Amino acid sequence: MANTLVAQDEKLDRTKPPKPGPPKDVLFPDYFDTTLPNGINVLVIENSKIPAVSVRLVFKDAGSYYDGGKFGLASLTAELLTKGTKNRSATQIAEEIDFLGGSINSGSDWDGSYVSLSLLKKHLDKGIGILADVVLNPTFVEDEIARVKEQRISSILQSKDDAGNLSEKKFYKVLFDQHPYAYPSEGTEESVKILSKADFESFYNNHYGPENLILAFVGDITKEEAINFVNTQFSNWNKSSSENRDIKLYLIDDTKPSSVYIVNKPGAVQSSLRIGHIGISRNNPDFIAVTVMNTLLGGYFGSRINYNLREKHGFTYGARSNFNPRIYPGDFSVDADVRNEVTDTSITLIIGELKKIISEEVSDDELETVKNYLTGVFPLQLETANAVASRVINLKLYNLPKDYYSKYISTINSLTKQDILKAAKKYIRPDNLFIVASGDADAIKDKLKKFGDVEVFDADDKVLDPPLEKGE
Repeated sequence: MANTLVAQDEKLDRTKPPKPGPPKDVLFPDYFDTTLPNGINVLVIENSKIPAVSVRLVFKDAGSYYDGGKFGLASLTAELLTKGTKNRSATQIAEEIDFLGGSINSGSDWDGSYVSLSLLKKHLDKGIGILADVVLNPTFVEDEIARVKEQRISSILQSKDDAGNLSEKKFYKVLFDQHPYAYPSEGTEESVKILSKADFESFYNNHYGPENLILAFVGDITKEEAINFVNTQFSNWNKSSSENRDIKLYLIDDTKPSSVYIVNKPGAVQSSLRIGHIGISRNNPDFIAVTVMNTLLGGYFGSRINYNLREKHGFTYGARSNFNPRIYPGDFSVDADVRNEVTDTSITLIIGELKKIISEEVSDDELETVKNYLTGVFPLQLETANAVASRVINLKLYNLPKDYYSKYISTINSLTKQDILKAAKKYIRPDNLFIVASGDADAIKDKLKKFGDVEVFDADDKVLDPPLEKGE
């Protein structure tokens, strides 16, 4: 036995660290899933390690997609939920939750609106009572409406000085045209000004109902306790939203030839670029392959685009690409802030990387590095109860398989170089790009004509042709 151990030991090279084993799938927690008679979908993940509970409510079909021309309506309606009810003022809601040592928040995105509550298990009964009051009894008080509208308009005005914000808004406008995604979810100065109490009440009545609600509990709670809380607070809620939602109303045409749009920012010394086209929906079966492909292209610090523009040429502090998926196809874009004198060269380099990713297979080392990165950060994204709750809700919101996250790592590791090339060819279109630059039009316009017809706008989206001369 001793001689055998010595022989094996002599074969070991102790100057090198042992090779890591293959990454294993993260065991995503199983969850209880039921739908109550009034339509509420209840999800429960039990975890008694910490005596705390996170509760997250998401209302489907209540996001900015349904603003209906009143931009900012969904966002502000959600914000106002915690600003006063039939039983509590905004101050009382904040003070009562603070006294319990918890937090309550509300908001929205394109796909839905949410309310979330986090607090210790021993205070859950009182906390759920406040949460239910916020969801069931909002009053949309005029004073609070005036205050949140003033804050929102101030934020919108401030954003007009942000080159990145200007290029983003223009990019969405030219890319999505008349589709709801073309308009800012936070609203515009003009749209927010005219929103009224009646608008908020109408949106709430049409989009907030039990049949639209996904309610997730994560933490120190049993499924029996969760169902009891829901039955106690929400079982009598049988309101049905009334608005007809025809998702076929909006069609996107991004088959236009390459075009260039400049948002003039006189005196700017750099340009904020946003270059791209229509992307994919969240439930696209190729989503994971696209995620790996995009990470390699421009999705993390070691990506090709960032290396080319930042490390190799020193044109920017950072360049990135991103697929922004939603229930309906979102956008794909490459973003970078570059010096005026290298704006055209940067665009050429970006287009070159897009053409490269669709024309040749990635290397084994590149693919392995990206796989290691994605599989390494994934467990870190599941460390909080709120993060787990959000992902469980995503499974329902986007109609993903229940084992989606449990197989996430193995799905990534199973992808081949051929899979990445196939995804790139299918979803990256270098010859069909919308190019937006926010910067000094006088300094960059002539340089960008090589990429297509150039149009120039001001920060309020008004056409400037020809662009203003410096000092005017």
